[in-house]
Amino acid sequence: MSAVLQSLGIAVLLATGVQAGTCPADKTIAGASERTLAGFNIRLDTMSDVMKRMGKPQKSKYVLGSLDPNGPQWVKHKWIRGQTALGVSGQADQIQILQVSSEQADPAYATGRGLRLGDARTRVEELYGTTFVEGHVTGPEIGERTVTYCYDDGTELSIGYDRADSVTAIRVTLSPL
Repeated sequence: MSAVLQSLGIAVLLATGVQAGTCPADKTIAGASERTLAGFNIRLDTMSDVMKRMGKPQKSKYVLGSLDPNGPQWVKHKWIRGQTALGVSGQADQIQILQVSSEQADPAYATGRGLRLGDARTRVEELYGTTFVEGHVTGPEIGERTVTYCYDDGTELSIGYDRADSVTAIRVTLSPL
């Protein structure tokens, strides 16, 4: 049910044109944004790069026919390794969303700064600070509690926590151009 709601949330997000960058000005961080998750850079890597490294996805879903009648379709691919899911969504070959999630700690899927599933909230704040939006901005909620770090380049880093304040999901979102 949760995966269905997340997919529906992404479909609503894309259909309504909500974009990254809608963060309050006092919660927007200037400077270097987090662009890397699971070894992929959301601005430099492509869907093809992910497929080359991860192989064929276990699931692929076309979320919408297209935001632009003349444009390419949006797609969400999902790979599952052990207890961890990697989701990559985008349009054509452009990655718009990278997300990892698991109820179990998994050190294999880290951000560029080294945040991993299973890390404590204090580790998140050591790496990214305490300027964040409580809740989600672009995508659906992830975890029992979601916080979102908004960057002035339109990139968002959302962290999902469980009740013990351990990281259970990490999402990097790129504002559509």
